[in-house]
Amino acid sequence: MLLIEAAMSLSILTVLGLVLLKLSLNILHPRQWIIQQTLSDAYLTYERAYAERIPFENLLAVDSPWPAFPTTTTTAVEIGRLAGSHVVTGTLVRTRFPDAGNYPLDGGTGTVSTNPAAMKVWKAQSVLTYTIGTRNYAKSRTVLRSQ
Repeated sequence: MLLIEAAMSLSILTVLGLVLLKLSLNILHPRQWIIQQTLSDAYLTYERAYAERIPFENLLAVDSPWPAFPTTTTTAVEIGRLAGSHVVTGTLVRTRFPDAGNYPLDGGTGTVSTNPAAMKVWKAQSVLTYTIGTRNYAKSRTVLRSQ
């Protein structure tokens, strides 16, 4: 009888242990997704800082990292690494758009009466696409630059 009670106790403890293991794995899965989202947000924070600090002349140059729309630059990037050296990669697409108030020389339709200060305003846009599991995601950051 003692042997039967011991076997039942071990069976119940095993089932309880498996249930707790499954619950802990269910908790870890969303955390992995959140970590990957944080990596992509951090990468786009770098992109935003780069777009804000690049000299205006370089932003408008022929070899600019943000070419004038409809031209784009596409780059494969490493967003970061997860535990176990798992690399998270994505595709970065950059382009820039002129503001409608710019003079025609600067890609807009503005006139001296609508743009008396002769402001040049450009939107530098970076779009990051990446995959987590079987789902595709896209995030973008747009920076307004003016001179």
